[in-house]
Amino acid sequence: MTSRPGTGARRSARMRIAGVPVRFRVSWFLVSGAIVLLFGPQVQRIFPELGILAYAVALGYALLLMLSVLAHELAHALAARSFGWPSTEIELNLWGGHTEFLAHRATPVKSLAVSLAGPAANLVIAGLGWYFSGLFELTGVAALLIQVTVLVNFMVGVFNLLPGLPLDGGRIVESAVWGATGSQDRGLRAAGWAGRVVVVLLLSGLAVLVITGIREISLVVVVVAVMVSFFLWQGASESIRVANARLSRSR
Repeated sequence: MTSRPGTGARRSARMRIAGVPVRFRVSWFLVSGAIVLLFGPQVQRIFPELGILAYAVALGYALLLMLSVLAHELAHALAARSFGWPSTEIELNLWGGHTEFLAHRATPVKSLAVSLAGPAANLVIAGLGWYFSGLFELTGVAALLIQVTVLVNFMVGVFNLLPGLPLDGGRIVESAVWGATGSQDRGLRAAGWAGRVVVVLLLSGLAVLVITGIREISLVVVVVAVMVSFFLWQGASESIRVANARLSRSR
């Protein structure tokens, strides 16, 4: 959740939800296309009778991911609005999305509440999907899409709770240090370092699985994991840089 100026509309599409501008970057549509190409053949293997329509189901995967990320970011925006913090934009991009808002008179508790609203929304959706999947005995494509909804929202929710910036869980570390020291910048720096630790642990776990062969990991998963880890490291490093600059000016 950062605040930065938008870029030209030629590279994105925009709409409004609950009064909040939502921007879809071109990279988001590329991700959606990749999901269709990757999962279309898998759906065909599960439901060979669908033929080419299997790719329409794979498109459903992409739409469910979009709605899950959008619900996550909208929860951030609405939580921020409840504290009187105007949301300027929600952006969906290659790495998922982020919400930009102006935080006035922020406190550790308010910052934490806004940050945790996103993962909470995903976990609620996952729980509701799991409940209704048991309530109604769905089969075929409908059952598959419900399972995808539950899995995607559970993974998005849990992953974002990892305790390190730029993930939402990093605000837990930031708020704890902020509350203990009275300095948001010290909290930001600590959360940035925690984010680096999270990246190291994620890559170490992936390396163990690949080297030992305990579980077969596809090349696509490895590439995506490395790309996401790079993004997380960059975000964590930027948090540390900003915090150090602010602390230096305050001395």
